[in-house]
Amino acid sequence: MIADYAEAVRKHRFDLLFVGGKLAALIETIPKADHLLIENVAVSPPFQGRGLGRKLMAHAEKVAVSLGFSEIKLYTNKLFAENVQLYGKLGYRVDREEEFKGGFAVHMSKPIEL
Repeated sequence: MIADYAEAVRKHRFDLLFVGGKLAALIETIPKADHLLIENVAVSPPFQGRGLGRKLMAHAEKVAVSLGFSEIKLYTNKLFAENVQLYGKLGYRVDREEEFKGGFAVHMSKPIEL
């Protein structure tokens, strides 16, 4: 929701997804003490609706397992109801909502089989 991308590129993991030689999507993850945090998932508008976001979310699960984590967490803006619904379909549960800069952040998590 608010990001310093210059710092994020230095400190976080970014996995890029190319389609036909063009950058189509990315996922940004951060290993925490006891889980993998999905900080950002972005799919370029011309590539939306092709399942690339789901593909990146599945990739994050593999990354979590490779790092020995049994849980993934993420948060999103409550106004992005389609995202909250998609994450629910992917097995994420709502842990809590909190006020954030005049809106609400929805914190979600998913257990991962090691």
